[in-house]
Amino acid sequence: MALPDLRPALSWILPPLIALLLFAVSVELWVRIGEVSIWIMPRPTSVIENFVSDFGVYFREGMQTMAISLGGLALGSAAATILAAGVAHSQILERAVLPIAIMVKVTPVVAFIPLFIIWLGYGWEPKVAIAALITYFPVLINAIAGFRDVDPRMHDFFRSVDASTWEVFRHLRLPAAVPYLFASLKISVTLSLIGAVVAEFFAAGQGGLGALIWFEQNNLRLDRVFAAVLMLTMIGVTLSTAVVLAERLFSWRLDQPVAAS
Repeated sequence: MALPDLRPALSWILPPLIALLLFAVSVELWVRIGEVSIWIMPRPTSVIENFVSDFGVYFREGMQTMAISLGGLALGSAAATILAAGVAHSQILERAVLPIAIMVKVTPVVAFIPLFIIWLGYGWEPKVAIAALITYFPVLINAIAGFRDVDPRMHDFFRSVDASTWEVFRHLRLPAAVPYLFASLKISVTLSLIGAVVAEFFAAGQGGLGALIWFEQNNLRLDRVFAAVLMLTMIGVTLSTAVVLAERLFSWRLDQPVAAS
């Protein structure tokens, strides 16, 4: 059996890995030769050693942050998609809701965190709410554009056969919006992670990578701060890759012919 050709994958993976390795080596040499204080910049080797030795801690806190992030992403995306579907069918709803959504978007998200903590407590609820709040706007705008990006001829055809609003939405508007939704998810998946970490800064006693970074920064343990950031980066790359793979799978399924019943 012939082995798969790995050259295309390696052409994408090797360049950034080599660039990161050269950057780490450069920082290591700078810290060692320049005798830079560990309170300013830890050695990359120290960061890696700490990351490996305490991997269980970073993994546990990272899973908590990822759960908050995914919860916020799901909530924010669902709310934005439902609202976008309504806006795409009603100009009155668009005039009523879209200005409010823009007002919320231009307000710094950190301004809502104390309010959410007061209203929802110090548990996971305010963190999920912040992650949802920071992700809803990209999904909303892209979903509205997607639901409206339909072929006018196809829309006229559906109207000519007296298709219901649901049939138009299911067979015309939703397929047109899928690429827009995945494009927004590629942006929102990292935004939800940012929202989760920022919320954990304010509720530092409840765990998560944000709380860990806050605690170690106050103790001037920059090696542990960078190790937590490394775990955060790995989670972000994993979630972004999952969205890309889901887009390819979903697009492949849409392209498959429907079997006759």
